[in-house]
Amino acid sequence: MGLTKKQLEILEKTAPGTPLREAIDLIVQLGKGGLIVVANRDVVSPVIAAGFELDSPFTPQAVAELSKMDRAVVVDEGLRTILFANAHLAPDPSIPSQETGTRHRAAEQTAKQLGCSVIAISEERRRTTIFLEDWKYELQDPLTLLAHASQALLILDRYRAELNELLAELGPLEFERRVFPYHVAVIIQKIVQMLELEEELKRLLLELGEHRRLPERQLRGLMRGVQEELELIVLDFQKDPKRPAEAVIQEILELSAEERLSPEAILKPLGFDEEDLERPLSSRGYRLLHKIPRLPMPVIERLVKEFGSLDQIERQGRRQLQRIKGVAEVRARAIKAGLRRFKAGYATSLEGF
Repeated sequence: MGLTKKQLEILEKTAPGTPLREAIDLIVQLGKGGLIVVANRDVVSPVIAAGFELDSPFTPQAVAELSKMDRAVVVDEGLRTILFANAHLAPDPSIPSQETGTRHRAAEQTAKQLGCSVIAISEERRRTTIFLEDWKYELQDPLTLLAHASQALLILDRYRAELNELLAELGPLEFERRVFPYHVAVIIQKIVQMLELEEELKRLLLELGEHRRLPERQLRGLMRGVQEELELIVLDFQKDPKRPAEAVIQEILELSAEERLSPEAILKPLGFDEEDLERPLSSRGYRLLHKIPRLPMPVIERLVKEFGSLDQIERQGRRQLQRIKGVAEVRARAIKAGLRRFKAGYATSLEGF
């Protein structure tokens, strides 16, 4: 299950290199623990029983020093102002809490009552826990996050290699009308796995903050062309060519984790039922034509509209191709040369030419 917008925002605010994370790290170094409430004045005031109203500029050093007074430090959501220091939080005691320590119990109950972020830093374990509504999350150190990101990137690299193999096998089959729904389902399943892992990596990168540059660059490289390939696969094989590819993809991504393991469930958004599963499919040719250099999408659409399928486009001579608007002699030669290579099994993977 993905994180909510509010959860992602607090993870970004507490990432290494941010002022709030600097304040947290200083409190951990002091070894006395602390409690930070991130909420605007009108939200937090009802649960403050006592404390000092400051309205002073937010700085990491000031937050760390004020945390020595044992009770909560309250900062506004924009992290511009320290609103209260030594604030005694008095949330509704009837709110259920799984925490045993006073500080963490107050943090959880306050987060649930106000729907805001409350950060508890334990004195003994030196662990930092974020409470937000019913969500609880323990911040991890950058080295642990980098290890997780490296492992996920290795898996993603393997997925990309497997996808390339599947796409390379698909290319020649498209010219012979020997593509079956199963071939399409396996490719879509692999791409969906990659997209899921990409989302997980994006969350890790968010938490990595200033340490994210290298893994972020690796992620961009590994995901290059993947989303586009999915769209082109859908355009090539969906039953109703008039249905927007984006709507089909959205329906696929909304499938449950269990449904995504089923080829039948994956193929349903493309319009296929059980009777279609044993029938060979005709590729329209969007994916392979898109790999031919300097062949724009409007020209590809006109080719598909005129000839109907990839194998029919491949059968046309240069003169027939030149009848299509946007296809002159040079482009017609490029199309013929590209399709010959694809038919022979070359350059049909993500990398193309």
